Amino acid sequence: MQEQLVQILVNGLISGSTIALLALGFSLVYHTTRIFHIAFAALYTAGGYLFWFLFVSLQCGIILSLSASILIAAVLSLLLWWLVYKPLIKLGAAHNELMVASIGMMMVVVYLITLLMGDDPKLPASAGTQAVSPRFLQLFLNALTIIIFLIITSATRLGLKIRAFRDNPLLLGRLGVNNRYLTGILFVLSGSMAGLGAALSTNDLGISPFTGIHVFINAFIAVVAGGSGRVSGAVAGGLLLGLLQSAVVFIVGSEWILSVSFIVLIIIMLVKPEGLTGMARREA
Repeated sequence: MQEQLVQILVNGLISGSTIALLALGFSLVYHTTRIFHIAFAALYTAGGYLFWFLFVSLQCGIILSLSASILIAAVLSLLLWWLVYKPLIKLGAAHNELMVASIGMMMVVVYLITLLMGDDPKLPASAGTQAVSPRFLQLFLNALTIIIFLIITSATRLGLKIRAFRDNPLLLGRLGVNNRYLTGILFVLSGSMAGLGAALSTNDLGISPFTGIHVFINAFIAVVAGGSGRVSGAVAGGLLLGLLQSAVVFIVGSEWILSVSFIVLIIIMLVKPEGLTGMARREA
């Protein structure tokens, strides 16, 4: 029984660290620009497939494959901002219209990948052929990236600008900060996290065309459950969700993961609407 509990904890921390990393990436765009960035799922899929193609199919090194995955997701994320969101915002598009555009771009990218790579799941390389355990590498790099980002957001000028942009973008612009340029940086950071999370997860579990959608749902649940507007909330929500899903898989099976996750989300929203780390709003 003790070994089983340890296994649940380890699996939960590994999957939770990935969910937390991706929740951070999604929240970077969502909490600052208010764009419901569903195309984030496509960035994950693109990064994961490129990693698989380089590392498993072409047998390139792990560093090159990871770097390429991060780069392609970051570039695609920036292109989404430049070529889709930014022009639509200039035309006065509402947030729901931006969401529809995001869904459209997600489907385009996912089906293009399916056309090029096929719809069969891509299996990871054998763990025995790798110098470092994929699961250890996943947990270590996820945790390291999260810690670095938390330090950036709390102790640097960039972090101060990000928090100010989240709270009052109009005032930040009047203080001389180029909000469009800052938004581009946020999309690059967000895409980088999607690419890193995708590569590390693909190295452990493999990938299929619609894996990104499932991952996006987890990231969104983590953001809402953790607390809207707080960076630490996305991390807390991701870790909690990972531990919960690990326990669900052990007790009732993997087919119940999303159902139980949404039930817990609903309970949190009913009991603590501001999220696990959110502050209750005072009524006027």
